[in-house]
Amino acid sequence: MKPLGLVLLLAAGVWAQVTPERLLKANEEPRNWLTYSGSYMSQRYSPLTQISPANVKDLELKWVFQANSTEKFESTPLVVDGVMYLTQPPDDIVALDAKTGHIFWVYHYQNSSFIPCCGQVNRGLAILGDTLFMGTMDAHLIAVDAKAGSLLWNTTVADGAAGYSLTGAPLVVKDKVIIGTAGAEYGIRGFIAAFDAKSGKEVWRFNTIPKPGEPGSESWANDAWEHGGGSAWITGSYDP
Repeated sequence: MKPLGLVLLLAAGVWAQVTPERLLKANEEPRNWLTYSGSYMSQRYSPLTQISPANVKDLELKWVFQANSTEKFESTPLVVDGVMYLTQPPDDIVALDAKTGHIFWVYHYQNSSFIPCCGQVNRGLAILGDTLFMGTMDAHLIAVDAKAGSLLWNTTVADGAAGYSLTGAPLVVKDKVIIGTAGAEYGIRGFIAAFDAKSGKEVWRFNTIPKPGEPGSESWANDAWEHGGGSAWITGSYDP
């Protein structure tokens, strides 16, 4: 028996996959918002012209989504062929009908130990194919089925109890999911890492603070490199 959310989503006739080619040409689909910041150019700009200075006064409320959270919202929703995917802090994923506000499904992630400095924040998602990707407050990267809202894999990126967290939206490039860490306030060693989109296995990692022997390490005295922070924020495109 199919989950109710999947039945409703398929019945709505709004399901389509997001290929790497669509992400590469995201700016050619202004009706959608396929990646955080809109496209790999990260301009956060929409060329849609339906709303203008001449008619903005005529805008009216169509629907309201009542969030089940009292934390602050800093999420940028994705819109994919009529479905809106957004994060609800600290680490929930919600799939909505973008036209009516009807909730298809909600995925709730149960955090383990973490120590946020500035509130429980989640800024958004990435999508590839029919899979959504989200970083969590306890520094995990998870993959969730975009149709059914079920967990596909869960990868530990860093130790949440040591001050690491993932608050930024992941970035999908080709077949990899790229994410950077937060937690500089607690003296973490920041890094950017790429994970295989299908398996969740780490493919590569770049530490933003060099250890002894690496280029630039001379600027970090003694053991300062171990706790230099250097949190990474994903804003542009990368060659994986």
